[in-house]
Amino acid sequence: MSETLTTENGRTVLRMERALRHPPEKVWRALTEPSELAGWFPAAVDLDLRLDGKITFTFEGEAQDDENTGVIRAYDPPHLLEYNWGAEIQRWELTPTADGCLLKLTSTYDDRPGSASFTAGWTLCLDALDHVLGGSSVPREHYALLHEHFIKVFGLDQGKLLDDGSIHFERQLTAPKEQVWPRLTAPDFVADGIEMREVVRSEEPTDLTYSWQHGLVTWRLRDGNGGARLELTQTGPAEEFLTPWRNLIEQLATDLAASTAR
Repeated sequence: MSETLTTENGRTVLRMERALRHPPEKVWRALTEPSELAGWFPAAVDLDLRLDGKITFTFEGEAQDDENTGVIRAYDPPHLLEYNWGAEIQRWELTPTADGCLLKLTSTYDDRPGSASFTAGWTLCLDALDHVLGGSSVPREHYALLHEHFIKVFGLDQGKLLDDGSIHFERQLTAPKEQVWPRLTAPDFVADGIEMREVVRSEEPTDLTYSWQHGLVTWRLRDGNGGARLELTQTGPAEEFLTPWRNLIEQLATDLAASTAR
């Protein structure tokens, strides 16, 4: 298994490869037949197998919307299938090898901070694909631990220094915002060197803003892929606090992943 994350034409591109001990024709059926997709794909799929054919994804318990529909953009059985999934583009390629085939998945999207979630999810899906085809893949670590692994691999734990001297973090977590909120509001959840002063705004479990010596610290939580999406903005000058905040956020993420994986 290999994973790379790049930025191309302003969009995030995730590439994953998996060597499979199955011929392309067998894997192609698993990629395109709804009855076989049901054994490993994260949604129920209804597709019109032709160029420009419609494709629909349905998640149990969720209403259908435009983000879960698409069109087949490239179709060359049993080697190439590409479609859009809302604004995302999914490209599946199968290349014959001496003992099976090489599967390549290229996913193009805009939500770079969500990349660890997508990669962990697809890793588990491809394990399941190999398993249902009769391969030897077995489930790996719990999703939350895989997620945190890819956070580090892709460098998604880093904050940004903004032009005005403020800093900003956007971090996907593996627990819901209701579980994260009590940690954010604990008196000791503050970076070294920051004096937490007056609370300016507090709306449980989504928004918290308080003043510090030279500006404001603002936390926001919203629903993300697999858990809460955390955002921190500190007005500044705040560059010296990039590392202290990163350390604190990563300890939070580690604790949440460990509790989720139990």
